[in-house]
Amino acid sequence: MSNPSWLKRELSAGLQALVALGLKNQPAAEVLSLTADIWLRAIRRGNIGCDIEQIDAPRIREAFDRLFPELVEWPAPKLLLDRIPPRPKREALAEPVGDDAVGQAAIKEILSKLL
Repeated sequence: MSNPSWLKRELSAGLQALVALGLKNQPAAEVLSLTADIWLRAIRRGNIGCDIEQIDAPRIREAFDRLFPELVEWPAPKLLLDRIPPRPKREALAEPVGDDAVGQAAIKEILSKLL
């Protein structure tokens, strides 16, 4: 499973903001890189669908924004996962226009030319 650079950037920005809060039980500076790796693994394995930057980067930022006001101590990755909003709904495709019989006739014509 790959770890896209955009996801690493979003996670790093969120974790830096957490560090700036100076929370109780904050990891030591020497292990922040390892902490970021663990959070990245948690997000990738959290089954929340984070693989499309244009859709998912704003969701990660929103989750951190939801998390910040609640904290008094360093959070577990699960708290972030619980706050990631769902992906936006996709617009449904329009119903096909036209007569199915016409389409079937066109397919038969094409097949007859190929054979």
